[in-house]
Amino acid sequence: MTTGRVIKNYNGYYYVRCGGGLTECRRRGRMKAKVVVGDIVEITELGNGKGVVEAVLPRRNALRRPAVANIDQMVIIMAARSPDPNRFLVDKMLMTCEYDHIHPKLCFNKCDLDRQQAERYAAFYRKCGYEVYLASAHSGEGLAALRAILPRQMTAFAGPSGVGKSSLLARLLGRSDLSVGAVSEKIGRGRHTTRHSEIMELSPDTFVVDTPGFSALDFEHLAETEVIGLFPDLAAYAGQCRFSSCRHLTEPDCSVKAALADGLIQPERYETYCKIMTSLKERK
Repeated sequence: MTTGRVIKNYNGYYYVRCGGGLTECRRRGRMKAKVVVGDIVEITELGNGKGVVEAVLPRRNALRRPAVANIDQMVIIMAARSPDPNRFLVDKMLMTCEYDHIHPKLCFNKCDLDRQQAERYAAFYRKCGYEVYLASAHSGEGLAALRAILPRQMTAFAGPSGVGKSSLLARLLGRSDLSVGAVSEKIGRGRHTTRHSEIMELSPDTFVVDTPGFSALDFEHLAETEVIGLFPDLAAYAGQCRFSSCRHLTEPDCSVKAALADGLIQPERYETYCKIMTSLKERK
């Protein structure tokens, strides 16, 4: 049996990189495990570039939306303008990554369209403990800083439709074959031009994963006690509350609310936390 990495999943076929070659595989019918891009798999080679996926080896990590595994870092792409950024959506995307034990980086593309807004968002999320980059696929600004974080890493790029992810990656990687689309003037959103996840090899130890649209986690299955851990900037002040069962909402002597009052927590982040907690309570 041969071991390789799934670099693309398309129409039920898995393209597995084994050494220097690429094998087009179907998965064995009895396999129960889902196969995603980034998985390390064992395959049986059938010849003529064909094979069968027999097993998925244990993953270091995995995201569900987008479905990708064994990454070293995630960069969430948002736009500074067209479409305008939505802080609640950004927070939910960050939470989705934190839920899967990945502390993401943020990049605001199209910063040439609204410099002040891009810098406001960057300052806000840097205070929350996130690494933030400002970039422009149009002008080339910020590309050098993004390229500097890529060597010897498996880096996934993801973002909602219309933020210019494909355009940014095309400039970043020097590729002209990545599909790009426009933002609708009527609805202020774009449509996804990336149809499937794919790993692109920049060097033998450097990879970039282009993923289709990023969907934020549906939080209805979360326990209330799990939510605070998805906000690292809030969680840093939890654990010193008067009550061990504190939900950091209306309870007295809450260390999270004390940090909020002292200006150590961004009020908008606490507001997102409260919204998520309220939605969980309403669904009970």
